[in-house]
Amino acid sequence: MKILLITDSTDASIGMRLAGVETVVVRNAQSAEAALKKAVLADDIALLMITDGVDKLCGEQINEVKKQGRPLIVTVPDSDKGFASSGAVSEYVKNAIGINI
Repeated sequence: MKILLITDSTDASIGMRLAGVETVVVRNAQSAEAALKKAVLADDIALLMITDGVDKLCGEQINEVKKQGRPLIVTVPDSDKGFASSGAVSEYVKNAIGINI
């Protein structure tokens, strides 16, 4: 099973790629919705991380997917918010599902 990050932040994408997480960078609501739809249809994605910026772009669609229960969706802060520590994203994932990345 895979972890995928959909983000509108290049910095978040680079950081998560260094951690071994696949990423998709989107720039507008249409591309965010398309990436979300593709991720939901993929059988091998178990955890879908969404940054705050993407949540603002297509929040309604994300909420509909959350109701389905698969894949598990976790909204994480992006670099625009300024992290208090370098492990903030990892801490979000750990608290949400109990997996260390």
